[in-house]
Amino acid sequence: MGEFVGIDPSGAERLMHQLTTGKNVLAQTRPGLEAAIAEAGASWTGQQGAAAMHRSWAFFDDTQRDLKWRIDTLKQMVPSSGNGLLSGVLTFNNEAEAARQGKADAAPIAAALKKHDVENSVKSWREVMAAVAVTKGKLNDPAYAASLLAALGPDRFRALFMHWMKDKGTAAMNNGLPPSVLQQGRESLGPLAEAYANAERAGRLGQEWNKFIETTDTGMLTTLVAMSKPSRRLLNQVALRELRRPLSTDGPNWNLNVLMEAYEADPEALQTLLAENKDAAAGLLHPGRFGRTGLPDFEKRLAGVLDKAMRPDAGDDRVRERAWVNIISGVGADGTPWLGGQWVHTALAPPNYKGSPISQVLAKNVVPYLDKLARVDAKESSSKLKSLYPPPPWDKLDAATASRFFGAVMQDKTAADTLFKGWHEYTMRMDIGRFHPFDSDEKMRAGFVYRSALSGGAANLLLWGSTHAEWSDDEYADWIAGVMLMHVDWLSNRYSDIANPSAATGRDRLQDELKDGLKEQITGYFDGKTTDTAEKVTKDIVDSQVRWVTESLARYRQKPLTETDLEMIDKAFHGRLSKALTEALKQRGG
Repeated sequence: MGEFVGIDPSGAERLMHQLTTGKNVLAQTRPGLEAAIAEAGASWTGQQGAAAMHRSWAFFDDTQRDLKWRIDTLKQMVPSSGNGLLSGVLTFNNEAEAARQGKADAAPIAAALKKHDVENSVKSWREVMAAVAVTKGKLNDPAYAASLLAALGPDRFRALFMHWMKDKGTAAMNNGLPPSVLQQGRESLGPLAEAYANAERAGRLGQEWNKFIETTDTGMLTTLVAMSKPSRRLLNQVALRELRRPLSTDGPNWNLNVLMEAYEADPEALQTLLAENKDAAAGLLHPGRFGRTGLPDFEKRLAGVLDKAMRPDAGDDRVRERAWVNIISGVGADGTPWLGGQWVHTALAPPNYKGSPISQVLAKNVVPYLDKLARVDAKESSSKLKSLYPPPPWDKLDAATASRFFGAVMQDKTAADTLFKGWHEYTMRMDIGRFHPFDSDEKMRAGFVYRSALSGGAANLLLWGSTHAEWSDDEYADWIAGVMLMHVDWLSNRYSDIANPSAATGRDRLQDELKDGLKEQITGYFDGKTTDTAEKVTKDIVDSQVRWVTESLARYRQKPLTETDLEMIDKAFHGRLSKALTEALKQRGG
């Protein structure tokens, strides 16, 4: 039995850094000193010469290695306490002893496995499991685990699991195992899974293990995950292997069940996966992935884990934003399967997005980033206003991708309503009315332009996206009318005499009449009650907005609007919204 140890990890890390600095100084000094000693020959007057420096370097190195071994071991054994200290009783006295024991314990496992390869009997397999059981209680030591694995080697280690899994069904190595079977296996092969996870977490696996993840069946990899406490790195490596597989419909995909359980326990690991791998989001959120797993309520479970990983307060802000950019890029890619694109396998049934928990989670959690996405559109529609450009990593997106993402999500009406409400609140928070479009102060005019560009940018993305929503014509017309009336809302709220009750009532009545008129124009176009083109309907709608606003401003402003004022409002409305509205009407169809 080893000693009881208590360590302050942060203090030990500082000491190891100082030891590294000392080693570097000695390493730089030693060659010159040795050359000087050789040149001086017999006239050298120092005692012991460079030998003392060699011993000093070795002392620093040995101390550093011992500290690292102790910290690695304690981190595997116990969580940090409130004051940051780690403490526990080490199984071995030193790293060398742990490594020797790991190699020694591997020998009977290898011998028993070799015998089982020949006999292939229940008795011979029990002998293998008995040899594995000897490792229990020692696996918290990563030096022991690494030495055990080094002695076994990747091929023998893999064979141990394959022997156990081969009678669990033909799909086990590809699709993994259900929880009940994994629980049975944990009692026997669990120590080996822990050994791998512990050695990997401590960075002690040898080079021979570099290709293990890429050359091992995914069913075995998820078995390792389920039977151990994997690091985020290992968990995400296994997830990527699973997500790179072709979409499958041959029975329940228990691999995904294991991954969801692991990400439920550590949602920030999923956030990291989505942020660091641009293809992970497209793979995980592919409708054929979450819609055809054969697992009950899987989409709901995935939505719950995604919510934990992507909610505004989850993890690191910068990591989360990179994850969002990859999600939007994946879901909104050209040919996205969310919109019936080319990635959907012909054998897969068309996905149903109504009542989609994933759409609702994406909508809820993307709302805080509407400003960033509005800037993506504003960059393209107002390219001269560089101060409106989106910051990294949002600058990697384009408006078409963002609008397709919104379109994918908005196929669920609840998600669409969430986005519309979020956009409305975002626009109202701008308090655009504080900025006068015709003020003599340049900053006031600039404030109006910038904020209307952002509001219009978000509106454009929603308008383009809404063409994919499966709503009734009346619902769709009501939605478009609500978007188009936003400019009317903030201009009339700012300049109308809303302090006067009768004036406010009159304004509201006129706004209701305007909205009804807009809806009538839109539904008339959809129903084929007019021969007007989408361009003509758009022009009529925007003209009616401009007319309403200019008449309202003229009615309540003390100073009448000039021709240039009227022109500015007309161009602002047409420039910001016409293109998106026209495309929305065309795609929806008349």
